[in-house]
Amino acid sequence: MQLRSKAKSITQAAVLCALALVLSLIDSAVSAALPFVPGIKLGLAGGVTLYVLYALDAKTAFWIVLARCLLTALLSGAVTMLLFSIAGGMASLGVMILAKKGLSVIKTSVLGGVSHNIAQVAVACLITQTPGVAWYLPVLVIAGTLSGFAMGVLAGFVLRRMKRSGYAE
Repeated sequence: MQLRSKAKSITQAAVLCALALVLSLIDSAVSAALPFVPGIKLGLAGGVTLYVLYALDAKTAFWIVLARCLLTALLSGAVTMLLFSIAGGMASLGVMILAKKGLSVIKTSVLGGVSHNIAQVAVACLITQTPGVAWYLPVLVIAGTLSGFAMGVLAGFVLRRMKRSGYAE
């Protein structure tokens, strides 16, 4: 029985990782089609991370974020963006793990979105050795707040539906 439960958990994590990967690639394509807002993404994969964090656990969320970052970089050919992706994804996950303990799904998601963008700007400042890159931070904080809110609403809806269906605790 324990083997069956382990297989179910691995399968569920793999499906969620694949979903996060596909959404990340879609997000990149949409972002590339909107060149007037550089660096701003919808944060679709962040919605999956949020769901995993609430429906499963932080350890599974960590591995899904890491796998998604690596696979997205490899499949999109944007390996140079890997550092930005991992920094943003892990910062976001870390903040969401802490926020989950006392805040709503939406507030947790907003903090995750904002921390993702702050981490990416920090990486850009370090890589370019140009602190002036941080001028774009207010724009990204607004974008992170909006996308975090949207993903929080969506994840909250999915979590409620999954709980009613018996697929999440």
